[in-house]
Amino acid sequence: MLATLRSIAEAVSQQADLDSALSCFVEMVKDAMQTQCCSIYFADYSQDNFVLMATQGLNPDAVGKFRIGFTEGLVGLVAQREEPINIAYAKSHPRFKLSPEVNEEGYNAFLSVPVVHQKKVLGVIVVQQKLARVFSQDEESFLITLSAQLASQLAHAEIKEVLRQDEFSHQTSVLKGVSSAPGIAIGQAFVVIPKLDFKSIELQKDNDISLQRKLFSQAVSATRKEFNTLSMTLSDTIPQEALAVFDVYQQLLDAKSLGQNVDEQLQQGWSAKSALKIVIEGLITQFNAMQDPYIKERAVDVKDIGLRVLHHLVNTEQAVKPYPKDTILIASTLTPSMLAEVPKGHLAGVVSVNGAANSHASILTRAMGIPAIWGIEDLPLLQFDGKSMILDAYAGRLYISPSQMLHDEYSQLQHQETILNERFLTEQDYEAITLDGEHISLQLNAGLDLNTEHSKSNMCDGVGLYRTEAWFMQKGQFPSQIEQENWYREVLTSYHPAAVVMRTLDIGGDKVLDYFNISEDNPFLGWRGIRVSLDHPELFLDQLKAMLKANIGLGNLKIMLPMISGTEEVDEALALLEQAYYELAENHPEQILERPEVGVMLEVPSSIFMLEEWSQKVDFCSVGSNDLTQYMLAVDRANARVAELFNPYHPSVLRVLQKVATECHTHELPFSLCGELGGDPEGAILLIAMGYRRLSMNYSSLNKIKWVLRRLKVADMEQLLDACLAQPTAKHVLRLTRNFMIEHNLGDLFYTPSHS
Repeated sequence: MLATLRSIAEAVSQQADLDSALSCFVEMVKDAMQTQCCSIYFADYSQDNFVLMATQGLNPDAVGKFRIGFTEGLVGLVAQREEPINIAYAKSHPRFKLSPEVNEEGYNAFLSVPVVHQKKVLGVIVVQQKLARVFSQDEESFLITLSAQLASQLAHAEIKEVLRQDEFSHQTSVLKGVSSAPGIAIGQAFVVIPKLDFKSIELQKDNDISLQRKLFSQAVSATRKEFNTLSMTLSDTIPQEALAVFDVYQQLLDAKSLGQNVDEQLQQGWSAKSALKIVIEGLITQFNAMQDPYIKERAVDVKDIGLRVLHHLVNTEQAVKPYPKDTILIASTLTPSMLAEVPKGHLAGVVSVNGAANSHASILTRAMGIPAIWGIEDLPLLQFDGKSMILDAYAGRLYISPSQMLHDEYSQLQHQETILNERFLTEQDYEAITLDGEHISLQLNAGLDLNTEHSKSNMCDGVGLYRTEAWFMQKGQFPSQIEQENWYREVLTSYHPAAVVMRTLDIGGDKVLDYFNISEDNPFLGWRGIRVSLDHPELFLDQLKAMLKANIGLGNLKIMLPMISGTEEVDEALALLEQAYYELAENHPEQILERPEVGVMLEVPSSIFMLEEWSQKVDFCSVGSNDLTQYMLAVDRANARVAELFNPYHPSVLRVLQKVATECHTHELPFSLCGELGGDPEGAILLIAMGYRRLSMNYSSLNKIKWVLRRLKVADMEQLLDACLAQPTAKHVLRLTRNFMIEHNLGDLFYTPSHS
């Protein structure tokens, strides 16, 4: 059955459009289950009913016309229950509804399963048979498995069809993602070419057959040259018989094999990329269906050749692709280098298919103040290239080919955003003091935007988190001790005399070094943070010595240890710091070394329950709310599939943060928070009510938080906190905080368009 499941999934994915995909699906399922009828219904939420989209066995004239309400018949019941129905006599069921227009009178046995994608019922699959019988458990299991496998595939096919139809009718399409860095961007899509795969190629027609034939011919020629070069390069290092594979590749590229098949598709009006996709995927399917293992393995060769030709085809099209003035960058997975390549002033917004709103790359966009959304539907990215778009990063929506009316509405919203930011700027030089006189220290999370952060030193009360790993990530190898010393010296000098809390190297999870690859099945629970440093004392000692030397004559360095889970890690780290201090003092007796304060990050839940021990070992602690939320809720914050479950306003997270504040006061241990939560107005309000008086955040949040705090009393915040801590869900908490903000005339911060 597994082979059958795979063959159905592959065949459906290779179809040119949604109708073809569904027709292929019902035919193959009917044959595989050896039944007499298979149909698929899609949910139309605009009309609250199901429409028959494809069938093998019912009246073909009813396809696209026959509809049945969400609460009607057995189809409606399957969707309501979101579970299979398997009965021998369908007509005997009280929910059975006779529909003469589909000609199902002759069928008795009925098996149906819902198609569910991301908690939403997309449709219903039905198989029927004249013989009255209950379908076997294996048959039911097969259909359930097939539905689960194809749910996302059919969801994406449906969205692609909507996009294609909208393109011809000039209508606006909208896709939903997870809001990351707030804001609005109006611009033109620039797609960073994904790692090429035929799945990323959308089938498209092109009337200029001669041009498409020329493009294909050029790509084949380039591929031939590539194989010739590879063959010559390897001729001295591998046996001649092994080199024969390149001769086979050249033959496959010949006009009589691949070329002829592609030309047939070009004659039917397909573009060169589409024709290549159709031919290669067809050949792969044929080879995979063979019983001979040797012939089966040739499918890999065919795919390799096809991808190489595709690569040259795409490169020809994208040879010189300038960035638009208002670039909305779209990538499969965003990386810092992609952001760096966009000319200064051209980047308006960011959309990433993979990743989530609290991944490292997402935090980078927030630090830059660039609107961004994450976890958008996984679609062929090249389909978006060059299109006009509106990115609403408040609501997590991406509008493709927006109407003039929508464009005007969002232009007005952008203008209001600008006015609001100007109000924040008017108070940037004031102290962050509440209406009842409490001073709040607002510090900077720095280290991501290496070129511009130093110029902002007068806007904050120092640096509460300096991410030293950001510099390591930009290098091609581990930086030397002297390189690190010079860099740290520049940072410490820039913010002097204010304190700079430097976090030791924090790699792992979603932060990787190209020259020190860590490959793990579950990286967020793996080798990261202090664990890497303690396993490589030579690297850790280098970094500690560089920090200590950079601090000579300045005295504003503090050192923070990441990912601490137990006392052994603190003891080992402090011992290595002591070793670094004594070795430097011995080698440089003429210089006066200071012993900086040392702190731990509270991000692993176990660390929260060690605060009494920490008070006796370190000088301060700082909550990393991003990771703490991730570990408290067991949610991978870089996984778009569970992104909606990541919520720092979850009551359990708030109660833990309250526990930290209470215990730190009890044990007289200085504490702060350096996660993204402190940069949200609602988050900052709740934290201050808990007793936090030092919050560290991205530069883009500083002025906003200062402006908000200057308009509130701590006493009012404390009343709000009491109510929030008693709430059962994050939604309830956010409802209270939003109402609080509106009651205190801060509702403008939540102004979003009617579409949201």
